[in-house]
Amino acid sequence: MRKILFFIGGLVSGGKERRFIELLSYLKSLGGYELLVVTTTSEVHFPAFFDLNIPLKKINTKGLLKTAGIPLELRKIALQFQPDVIHTWGRMQNFYALPSKMILGIPLINSQITNASPYTSQVNRIIDRINFRLSDLILSNSYAGIEAYKPPVSKTRVIYNGMNLGRFVNLPEKSAIKEKYKITTPFCVVMVATFSKNKDYERFFSVAAKVIESRQDITFVGVGYFHRDASLYKKCQTLIKNNPLMLMTGVISDVEALVNAADLGVLFSNKEVHGEGISNAVLEYMALGKAVIANDAGGTREIIKNSENGYLVDQESIEDLSSKIQYLIDNPKKREELGASGKSLVEKNFSIQKMGYNFSRLYDDFWITQLPKE
Repeated sequence: MRKILFFIGGLVSGGKERRFIELLSYLKSLGGYELLVVTTTSEVHFPAFFDLNIPLKKINTKGLLKTAGIPLELRKIALQFQPDVIHTWGRMQNFYALPSKMILGIPLINSQITNASPYTSQVNRIIDRINFRLSDLILSNSYAGIEAYKPPVSKTRVIYNGMNLGRFVNLPEKSAIKEKYKITTPFCVVMVATFSKNKDYERFFSVAAKVIESRQDITFVGVGYFHRDASLYKKCQTLIKNNPLMLMTGVISDVEALVNAADLGVLFSNKEVHGEGISNAVLEYMALGKAVIANDAGGTREIIKNSENGYLVDQESIEDLSSKIQYLIDNPKKREELGASGKSLVEKNFSIQKMGYNFSRLYDDFWITQLPKE
């Protein structure tokens, strides 16, 4: 039985976290692994996690020591669990795991590269250099991420995201979902992303406002986690105020059903501070046969082939983007062609079976190389 300790910040709504849950599901179904998940937050936005019956330990970050005590607490957990490997999912999680690796001699797999950010602070660059030097293996979910962060090539691998395609079948009737979310128009455009500085929700709702100036048959819905006191949330609330054709849902449990009820999926990234790795939102749009419009940022170009399965955009104006959305809404045949091409790509290259197999093979190969030599 191979024992893996996973260390991730939390299980809140987000692409990295969803990918992590998908991996846990695959490993649990495969058997042969004893798994332990360690977090620093108690929130769990994925009910499916509890169905897996995987132990979850939360490290308390309150009190005088706060984050300074995390490495010590993690080392105590590792000493008790005795994992064959620690697999981290975040920059700081990997940094906090370094004492466990060095003191206890536990191999360390680092999955902190989940984007292709064009900018990071000097402090983060120093932490990255330490992480990359001391990690035994570094994983990225895109080639764009490797190009952006430049870890040592000799110990770097790319494993693309994978999804359980069973999530996208037997969904509720579209009419019922529209009624649930008060979508009364014939057409709907969604953007699924956490409300953060990395996502350009201001652009999304500004485009929506431009479209609504000339027509009232499209509803624009922003779907994702937000802090009510965050500045971006407040700006978006101002943009959509008193307009029933622009909605914000917050965290929801039926994202797939809402995307399925929509006609078009959009992802606007804030390219000044963020580059996507492989976006789960884009993959979900495609898995449901939706045409996609997304920034030509980071790993998105590894998924979207412009005009073949979606549209890549860059510095287009609000007017240009509103015209592109209206063109697709008014041309169902083109939407269907783009959606069918995207769905075929996801089924071929981004299934949970393919991702899970690549991870399990990596764990097995890595475990063999760590065996003591006779």
